[in-house]
Amino acid sequence: MTITRKITIRSEIWDLNAPFVIARGSRTETHVIVVKIQENDHVGRGECAPNARYGESIPSVLEQIENIRPLLENGLTLGALQKEMPAGAARNAVDCALWDLRAKVEAKPVNDLLKVPWPENITSVQTLSIDEAERMGAAAAKLATFPVLKVKLNADDIMARLSAVHKNAPHSGLLIDANESWTIDIIKQVATRAKEFNIVMIEQPLPEAEDAALKDINVDVPLGADESCHTADDLVRLKELYDVINIKLDKTGGLSEARKLQVGAQKAGLDVMVGCMLGTSLSMAPAMFVAQFARYVDLDATTMLLNDHVNGLELKDGLMSPLHPTLWGGA
Repeated sequence: MTITRKITIRSEIWDLNAPFVIARGSRTETHVIVVKIQENDHVGRGECAPNARYGESIPSVLEQIENIRPLLENGLTLGALQKEMPAGAARNAVDCALWDLRAKVEAKPVNDLLKVPWPENITSVQTLSIDEAERMGAAAAKLATFPVLKVKLNADDIMARLSAVHKNAPHSGLLIDANESWTIDIIKQVATRAKEFNIVMIEQPLPEAEDAALKDINVDVPLGADESCHTADDLVRLKELYDVINIKLDKTGGLSEARKLQVGAQKAGLDVMVGCMLGTSLSMAPAMFVAQFARYVDLDATTMLLNDHVNGLELKDGLMSPLHPTLWGGA
């Protein structure tokens, strides 16, 4: 039977409630792309957030998706999509839209299709942007009930910032994210104070191209791969260098590869973190199906938005609100 679909692709801009600052720069808004695939009366949606770090832009990702429009209109399947598009934001939006559509067409929620539980009781970190130490401490004080805080850092004022955050949230574990801005010497210096500051993990301390230097380092704090980890093909290399891998659907190219990466990482003896780009609840929702199996979860992007979708996700004291089936993934 011939399948005919209507495809809608659009870009959206969502304002942030405060500047988001990391080692690579700052922003006050986020740009996302939403894909809708309609098949008869059923509509599936997916969202991605293109990232310049991976050579992506709104125009380039829109072009990638437009290029496969004819295939989508004529019934492109989830399995075929993995061969037609490379990993990245463009495939993520399409992959998630196809999962959502499949749930509607087959009248089975995504968790049934994946043979996993519906995600609930997920605990996420809250992220602190880079700022002056005193202001980071003040921000931490407002989040002191969170089990884990994610602290963005660059190579400047590291100890002062860590000290201020820990002083104001003494019971919170600190997950440090350097976004490729550190050196081996900095890793060693911070690691010596990991217990003092309650540091639970250091994420992507070195530039991806310098990963090999981690093979000979011996520190008493787990190291996590973010920018260095995209798909399951990376596991052979990363398991010799890192303790944790950060799965983001905009890197894996969707839920399909994210689930494969999660299963593969755990078989390889690596802990899993599930993270996100700056997207709306429509971006966070598919990631929750993998996040329920992760040791660390960073799906707090919606807390940084001025507005969000109806039935969007919320985060209180680290606990994510239940995923509403009408947002994404329900039958």
